[in-house]
Amino acid sequence: MEWYEATITIIGIAFGVYLVIWAVPGTIMSAMIALGNIERIIYIDKQLAKNLDKYYDEKGYLRWEYQISSSIGTRLFGYWISYPFIKHRAKTPSRKFQFFMWVNCLGMWSFLGAVLFVGLAKLLGVIP
Repeated sequence: MEWYEATITIIGIAFGVYLVIWAVPGTIMSAMIALGNIERIIYIDKQLAKNLDKYYDEKGYLRWEYQISSSIGTRLFGYWISYPFIKHRAKTPSRKFQFFMWVNCLGMWSFLGAVLFVGLAKLLGVIP
């Protein structure tokens, strides 16, 4: 096995292991936010949204089209994927919030990384 094949395999396995460990808690957390109390996504929006006027009306209420669970879940996944680039927007010093976001950010990136490295390994013939 060549050095690049071993590197691709090790990185792919690392992403895959974290993905498997994160899959159940990540699913539960996303369901709790998307299907649960709307206050959770409101808090995350107020911490990380670039333009709150898009999601909230002039009275500060979440617009109805952004209250749909699929809209909440999509927005949440977007926050998780982009967290390393938007973490400076967070207004809270809460370590719990930062931990929550980093764990889920790594979970989303591990999903993308696992798909990328398995595809790369298949393309290079590392795995049949």
